[in-house]
Amino acid sequence: MPRNFLRKISENEVIRTYRQAYQKFKTKKGARSSIEALLKRSTSDRPVTTISPLVDIYNAASLRFGLPCGAEDLDTFVGNLQLTVTEGGDEFYLIGDETNNPTLPGEVCYKDDKGAVCRCFNWRDGERTMITDETKNAFLVMELVNSDRVEDLENALDFISQHAEKFLGVVPEKYLLDCDRPAIAL
Repeated sequence: MPRNFLRKISENEVIRTYRQAYQKFKTKKGARSSIEALLKRSTSDRPVTTISPLVDIYNAASLRFGLPCGAEDLDTFVGNLQLTVTEGGDEFYLIGDETNNPTLPGEVCYKDDKGAVCRCFNWRDGERTMITDETKNAFLVMELVNSDRVEDLENALDFISQHAEKFLGVVPEKYLLDCDRPAIAL
């Protein structure tokens, strides 16, 4: 693959928007939006392998609509889930890692009463809440940092809903959260 191709990914308007958003809060070195990581993986010599049907569906939506997407096992949450700027020190174990990688002060992450669920928006998922073959109730999240792309977000949510219903036999519930509607009861 030509070296300038990856440079072109970083110059992509969608990717640039997420990079600008990531510059506004503390991140672990090298943290990029999950859509950027997925794009790079999809164009590298390492194939994007199947993980689970649900993850495959949301990865397809992420690539198709240019939005970061992630999912967690809802039944593993302890207390309430919140997207917040952390004080740092929240327990977090990356998928497949046995070392605690606590959140940084000023980092934006999803966390519950036990610790971080996903770091730097949905950059990295944690072992404790990851989607598995035993997952019965999943929580999917897509972050939109450009309000001009609401239609893309809605189309991505519809894509995931249609494919989850068709291939997994589930009918998802969809919610759009923003500063006017910052919370929902699950």
